[in-house]
Amino acid sequence: MDIKLLETFRAVIETQSMTGAAKLLGLTQPAISTQIARLETQIGFPLFERVNGRLKASRQGRLFYTEVRHALGMIERLARDAEGIRKGVTETVTIASHPSASISFLPAVVAELRRQRPLARVRMINRSSEEVRAIFEAGGADVAIAEWPIHIPDIDLRRYKVPCVAVLPMEHPLTRLSEISPTDLAGENMIGMQVSRLIGHQVQNAFIEHDVEFDPGIINEYFSSICALVTTGCGIGIVDQWSAQMFEPLGLAIRPFKPTIMYEIGVFARLHSSLMPIVDDVVALIDQRLASIESISIRDGDA
Repeated sequence: MDIKLLETFRAVIETQSMTGAAKLLGLTQPAISTQIARLETQIGFPLFERVNGRLKASRQGRLFYTEVRHALGMIERLARDAEGIRKGVTETVTIASHPSASISFLPAVVAELRRQRPLARVRMINRSSEEVRAIFEAGGADVAIAEWPIHIPDIDLRRYKVPCVAVLPMEHPLTRLSEISPTDLAGENMIGMQVSRLIGHQVQNAFIEHDVEFDPGIINEYFSSICALVTTGCGIGIVDQWSAQMFEPLGLAIRPFKPTIMYEIGVFARLHSSLMPIVDDVVALIDQRLASIESISIRDGDA
C-alpha cells in the first residue's frame, strides 16, 4: 500500500477538508481527490461521505484512520531513528505537549536535558491536548503532556495540578488587592478561555456562583495567549500559575484567585520506557521543574 496515499488520507481527516489537506501537503485539491480515490479503490470501501454538503469520514473511514494513524506514527519514528543512527546519535526522544506546557515549563526541561545529555536529539511536538493523546497512542511520542482527564491504557501516568491565578496589567487599580474574586472583576474587561475547555467552564461557573456576569470581550484557546494579551493592557485573565510566572517578567501582575480553581495536567510515558533511560530522565526533569514552581503532584486515581 502506498504510504503517500495513507499520508494524504490522514491529512484530509485531520484538517477536515480536501482544501486543508492540499495546503498542508503542498498539493492541489484535484490531486488530493485523485489520491483518495486511488486509496479507496485499493482498500475496497469508501472513506468519506457528503453530509449536508460537507465532507465527513465514513464509519469504515474512521476505523481505518485509527490504524493508519498508528502505522504512520511507527513509520515516522523509524525514520527518525534511522536518521539518528546515520548521524551517530545514540539517543532520541520525542515529547508531545499542549501549548501551555510547551511555553511555560517544558523549555527549561529540554534545556536541562541537553546539558545532561549533549548528544541527545529532542523533537518537540506542540498540539492540542486531544491531538497529543492521538499522537502518543499512535506511537509518535515517547513522553506526552496533556490536560486532564486522560484515559489511555498501559501508561505510566503522573498528574500535577496548580491553582489558577488572576493576571492583570501592572498599572491596573485592582493590583492593590492581595487576592481577586469574581465580585472584584464585575464590569472589568475580561479575557476568557473557551468554555468548551474544562478550565474555561470552571472559571465561568465561579462567576455565575457569585452572581457576576462573565462576558469576556476576548476569548482565547491558550493561557499563554491570554497572558500576552494582558501584558498589552487588553484586560484581565484567569490562567494557570505556571503560565503566569512565565510571563510575569514581561509585565503583568499576579494575584491569587478565589474561589480556588485547580488546573491539572497529566505527564505520561509508556510502561516499557525503562528500556529508554532518556525517557525516564525527561519524566524526572519534568517532575523536578514542576516541583520548583509550586505544583502539586498526585498519584493516578487520587482526587
